[in-house]
Amino acid sequence: MRASPTLSRWALTLLLASAAGLGPAQPVQAEAWEVKAGLGPLFGTDFLPEHQDALGGQAYLQVGISDLLSLTAAGGYSHHFLGTGAGARMFHAGLGLACSLDVLVVVPYLELRLGYLRRDVDGQDGAQGLGLTAALGADYLWTDSFTLGVAVEYHGLLTDLDAFPAYLTVNLRAGMRFLD
Repeated sequence: MRASPTLSRWALTLLLASAAGLGPAQPVQAEAWEVKAGLGPLFGTDFLPEHQDALGGQAYLQVGISDLLSLTAAGGYSHHFLGTGAGARMFHAGLGLACSLDVLVVVPYLELRLGYLRRDVDGQDGAQGLGLTAALGADYLWTDSFTLGVAVEYHGLLTDLDAFPAYLTVNLRAGMRFLD
């Protein structure tokens, strides 16, 4: 027997309301030399109908150099197998700078990274070289040391813009904050 849609909505509302009460009990404060590390799944697309969409994973590490700026390192892999069209594999790794726009329970941020980008499409020559990643995201500080977040990232191949279409990933992320 299936639960009614109304009952399911009430259960979801109760679950979210009770989970919201598990957030930080005191105001959160960012600190210089704060270290954050995490990982999560990603969805990727290049918006071309002849290519499949992707699922994959990503990991990141951030070291705060002030309360709003962090040095960041991140890398990810995605496998394009969703939908019709050519399959592909995508790998990115880079170093850069992240800027928190504010430090509240929800921390929005901008991030820029330079690094290595590689894309292999089935039946075609691969493209690789110097890549640029620009990200916009937000992390929810579930506790003082645990975060959940989401980010939208653009990946571009600077050394061969013609061979590499616009590539966008949406990342879910879970992380740990290591404080002094």
